[in-house]
Amino acid sequence: MPSQKEKPSHKAVRLAIVRIEKGRPNIVSEQRKMSIAAVAEEAGVSRALIHRDCPDQLERIKGGVNKGIRQQCNAKQTELNEYKERNRELRSEVAELKAMLAKVQSQNATLIRKNMALSSAHADNSNVSQFIYS
Repeated sequence: MPSQKEKPSHKAVRLAIVRIEKGRPNIVSEQRKMSIAAVAEEAGVSRALIHRDCPDQLERIKGGVNKGIRQQCNAKQTELNEYKERNRELRSEVAELKAMLAKVQSQNATLIRKNMALSSAHADNSNVSQFIYS
């Protein structure tokens, strides 16, 4: 199959996209963002021609427009996933600490009951005297 020669307008659009991406456009200002209008102006063609005859380049232009937004969105999503993971870890730690607290409270209640029982037994039995050693 013989290779088809690229139309001059297609080549102009492609080169205009490359120049804008690299930040070295000839006609439009360097601060201008990638858009169909900017590419059309840089290439010297109409916006309609890009829409009609260059659908593959149209996708590239739209991708360039949303590149910064997409990168920010991906960064936020990564950060959100990190926070979700940290949240899961902290929730499991809280559950472990609650279980430990319940166990310690149970042991404390048992010791208080034993202490009260021994105190009442000591009060009833006056034959027992308590010595304090220094």
